[in-house]
Amino acid sequence: MITSQIRKGEEFLVEYVNAKTSSDIEDLSSTLKKHFPLHNLRPLKENKPTRNKKHVLTSFEKRKLGLQKLPKTGLKYKSFASLHQLWVEYMEHLLDLEKSTASANQDMLYQRIAKADYHGCLLMVTRSKCPSYIGTKGIVVLETKNTFQIICEDDKLRMIPKRDSVFTFVISRWNFTLFGNHMNIRPSERAARKFKSKPSIDL
Repeated sequence: MITSQIRKGEEFLVEYVNAKTSSDIEDLSSTLKKHFPLHNLRPLKENKPTRNKKHVLTSFEKRKLGLQKLPKTGLKYKSFASLHQLWVEYMEHLLDLEKSTASANQDMLYQRIAKADYHGCLLMVTRSKCPSYIGTKGIVVLETKNTFQIICEDDKLRMIPKRDSVFTFVISRWNFTLFGNHMNIRPSERAARKFKSKPSIDL
């Protein structure tokens, strides 16, 4: 009984639609089966994993944590001997002394010496306005804007001011002289700075 009523309803609907439209009923039924969204749906963006920014310590935080200070005790001169050997190899490669010393133009050599990193250098104070510093010799373990902190053979850490001091160091068979008044720059800034010739101050 119910199925017959459904069939009659379907036949009536088909006849009604055929009377109202000129298109084929099969095409119309297949079209009606399609989905018609009411608005344009944008494809969802994939959530890319966000990169966690590395937190870099500020200069104030470094000073507060004491990262820029060395312990005054416990440092051994022998433990920095390997650092000095690495520094010698670094300077020999940087300066390329066999070629640079034979060149007529020495400006490039002077620029490289001024911009070099001196952590691990075996420095000796040859001249200074403070007589107690003269003759002090040791390996540089920390360089700041105004000082060289060196560990001496007696395992004592000494802080030598750059101002009004003259230093020497040796690489192979060459002796080099550093004027501290020309080095009063932070090591990171000195590496990117272009130096001009300056008259040295007579001590």
